[in-house]
Amino acid sequence: MKKACEQLYALSAIDSQLNLTEYGKKMAKLPLDPTFSHFLLQSSKYGCVKEVLTAVSMLSAENIFYRPGGHGDVDKSGIAAKAAAAHKRFASYEGDLPTMVNVYNCWRKESIYVSSNDGGQKEQKRQKKKQDNKNGKVLHGEWCMRNFISGRALVQAHDVRNQLSEICHRSLDMDVHASCGQDMEPFYKCVCAGLFLQAAGRIQTDDPTETKKRGILGFERGRYKTKHGSQEVSIHPTSTMFGRNPAPKCVVYTELLVTKKIYIRGVTQIRDEWLSEVAPTFFKS
Repeated sequence: MKKACEQLYALSAIDSQLNLTEYGKKMAKLPLDPTFSHFLLQSSKYGCVKEVLTAVSMLSAENIFYRPGGHGDVDKSGIAAKAAAAHKRFASYEGDLPTMVNVYNCWRKESIYVSSNDGGQKEQKRQKKKQDNKNGKVLHGEWCMRNFISGRALVQAHDVRNQLSEICHRSLDMDVHASCGQDMEPFYKCVCAGLFLQAAGRIQTDDPTETKKRGILGFERGRYKTKHGSQEVSIHPTSTMFGRNPAPKCVVYTELLVTKKIYIRGVTQIRDEWLSEVAPTFFKS
């Protein structure tokens, strides 16, 4: 309970007397974890509501990427390699959240998906398919098979996005079409502003031998320490940031996974100096 109150206070959802603030009332209108509600509300400030709606919705769906075969399996047909190659075209150098946005945008641009709620008549769907096929689009199922993407997860994310978009437009008076376009820096700053409580910096080492083994600039490539709580964590192997060389110096994450090691998932690269800009109370410049 104490940690929950500390989190809500840090996000400006409650005041020092534990009363709900006006900002907190806005957060409460969104059926999301408080951190993601805060993240979505920040998007208006940075002019990237469209991208953040997509990112938050994609986070609600489990296992977007289909990865055939386990670590111990022999990939005789090369299908695992094909899946890795297919996923690579969506991968963003900046991390997992922009990668998820890329997947969704490519799906909407390249595939034909007609919801069962959109009319429901076979003839309407058939005509839509004919029209879209002329534009080089393929059916939803075929697109997902080609790209080793979970069709069910994409549809779930799409439905969540529609729901959130409606709430943002009607209840919060947000411009759900506001987009940062090709310039993604406002989106990355918004990610930083939304997830500042879940920031981590790469661990620095003074041992020159370890520096040579693990990376450059005196930092260990795979190990990080959270800014809030000082936990040592590692980037999860399923992250697009896993094994990147050079590894990012500072990241934010969406999920902490505790097994034999503590992993972070939903990892996105940010600039360290942005933290003092978006959360001056917590981070000194």
